[in-house]
Amino acid sequence: MNHIKLHSYFCALLSGLVLLSCSKESEMTPIPELLEIAEPQGGFEAENKLLKDISLLVGKALTDAEVRAEVHSKIENTDALGELVSLSFLMDKENGLSKKESTALKSGKLNLVSGNNRFTEAIVDEVAANGSSYTALSGYFEQNGFNPTAAKSTEGAREQLTTLLAGQNLEVYNPFTEGSGVASKSEDVFYISYRPVQYAEVNEVYQYKGAAVGAAALKSFGVVNNDFIDTHNVYIVGHMDPCDLPGKNCDFVDLVPEEPEGQPEPIAVQAKLLTYNVNHSTIEEEDIVSTRFSGFKIDGNDWLGFGASHQKIEIYRGSADGKISIKDGQISATSKSYNINYYRIRAKGARKGWWYHHNDEFDDDWNMSENEQVITLFTKHHLTGSASVELNTKAGLELKNGSIQAVPQATVSSKIKVSLGSARQRTKAQLSRRQVFATIVGPGVTQRTVTRDGHTWNVKKSGIFHYYFKHYYTDL
Repeated sequence: MNHIKLHSYFCALLSGLVLLSCSKESEMTPIPELLEIAEPQGGFEAENKLLKDISLLVGKALTDAEVRAEVHSKIENTDALGELVSLSFLMDKENGLSKKESTALKSGKLNLVSGNNRFTEAIVDEVAANGSSYTALSGYFEQNGFNPTAAKSTEGAREQLTTLLAGQNLEVYNPFTEGSGVASKSEDVFYISYRPVQYAEVNEVYQYKGAAVGAAALKSFGVVNNDFIDTHNVYIVGHMDPCDLPGKNCDFVDLVPEEPEGQPEPIAVQAKLLTYNVNHSTIEEEDIVSTRFSGFKIDGNDWLGFGASHQKIEIYRGSADGKISIKDGQISATSKSYNINYYRIRAKGARKGWWYHHNDEFDDDWNMSENEQVITLFTKHHLTGSASVELNTKAGLELKNGSIQAVPQATVSSKIKVSLGSARQRTKAQLSRRQVFATIVGPGVTQRTVTRDGHTWNVKKSGIFHYYFKHYYTDL
């Protein structure tokens, strides 16, 4: 992929600014390395320019401390994590609200204010005064029959302006959490950027350094990544995920971290929960071991797109439980792939490494013949093309007295390819039945455990993907 590198004169300019800066924040937090930003994918360039203009418009409104206070108040009232709100709710517009906001509005938990709205006033004032300087945004207005200079002329013009902005279905995301060694939200310094329409890992941010500094304008700070967002007060403007739009179907399960323990298990009464390690060769092919994918965590922001408010993942397993055949005295077995589920978690859950417990079916009967399975994880993004991975599985099968029998050892290898559109394949791990059953509880090889419902389950790990299983045994 071609890249646009930051020019050397820009580097020199930024270095000079860093040396001249005496701000407390510059002393506390090193200026990030200058990164390179990927060229926008052809079909999204116009959308990204519009997003950038809207983010700068929002940033300009936020330079007013009273506007920022109003925005923070609405975020706290709207979002349980205190970091996400729709642009529509900030403007007290009903169209363009998120699904949760719409539900809360109908139930009376949230209200739209009909009186003075500082955020909206700041937006209207800026568009009326400097609308033409936002090239992509003014073009969008003109295409929809709106004259930016008339924004303050009538109530109808103001309504048209806010309706056009609300129609973009945008959200404002401010994930910064105060803590030791990082800047404070109370400081009169913040950054503004946008989440590109296409998946990207870095983007340009603009900095506001306070009303006491010159003309208090937004200045380009450079290109940063999600690590910068974690330690700086950055506002991100981006399109809402389709799962957050009212009336849109969503296949992903929204997970809540650390759900209460003692949830009913979706397993037959006669099945016994294995709370100790076992030798897999002692569980015969005729018996049933139902394995549940009981919980996971993503421990880091590595797989998040720039400024993403959510992480969407799909998990699959591959197993050599397909068609078995014999040719010239040799056994072969084909592999199949199965979707475990589609999950969506808040980006903060990945940043903080929160556990999510959901207890989905992994394999309803992990037979001895399924000697080694594979688990793989994809992250979903707004991308063109697809991602593929080859899953290599093993079966334990032998030909004895003319019949095929399951054995504890791996004897047959097979593979299957899994492809997924608009995704990145992130990790995969081999899961031998012997090793998994021998490390049901306790630290095992990974030296990691999670305590749940009074038991200390062994945690499996593949990169930043951590997970654990529960197994239910039925002796037939």
